[in-house]
Order: sequence, then C-alpha cells, then structure tokens
Amino acid sequence: MRFKGRTLLGSGVVDGELIVYKEPLSFLGDVDGKSGIIRTINASIAGKVLVIPSSRGSTVGPYVMYQLSKYGKAPLVILSVRADTMLIIGAVMAQIPIMTDLPTEILNLKSGYRASVDLDKGEVYVYES
Repeated sequence: MRFKGRTLLGSGVVDGELIVYKEPLSFLGDVDGKSGIIRTINASIAGKVLVIPSSRGSTVGPYVMYQLSKYGKAPLVILSVRADTMLIIGAVMAQIPIMTDLPTEILNLKSGYRASVDLDKGEVYVYES
C-alpha cells in the first residue's frame, strides 16, 4: 500500500514497524516520556513509526516529545493525518521526522505492519507482516 503526505521535518528514508493509535494523542497525558510507552494501550513508540490522526493537549506536550528524544525513546518518525501546532513544535524540539496530510485510511492499518517512509518524496509504503 502507498500513501502520499507532506514532509514537515526530516529527509531520507526511514524503515520500521508501525504503531497505530487511532485517537488524537496527548503526549502529556497518554505517553510516558522516559519509557516511550503509550499508557492507554501499553505499547511502546520507541524506535517505531508512529501513526496518529493528530495530537491533543497543552503546550507541555512538546516537552514530553523532547523527553522521549532525550531518553532514546522517541519514534523513528511521526505520520499524522493533521499536524497541529503543538505536534509540529514538539517534533522540531525533539528532532523527530514528521509527515502530515496523510489520508485517514492510514489509520485503518494495524500495528506491527512494516513501513518505509520516504521523507524526500512524501510517500509511505506499508507492508503487511
């Protein structure tokens, strides 16, 4: 499967396992910044390709994203349907590659699938595991 989006930060190709979170993600409330665990589903985003519709929450969310990066628990890349200001600021602060404007169908994918994200072309290739 191939999806087209718009790269906001990053370059090159990133390969990894998908972790799909179907609800807007609160980095402050849902994510443990030291472990990289999404508390609500008990799944790690560390070293994964994180797929979310958007983020939600306060201005503290970007600091949690920075904490993820500091502790080596950040996702390889964030793929979003709609990147709000706080998500973009957090990605920049933490230097996490981010792609947005992806179709909502990307949220129908399953965690565990493999993805190759071409940040230069703004394309995501997904392979069932």
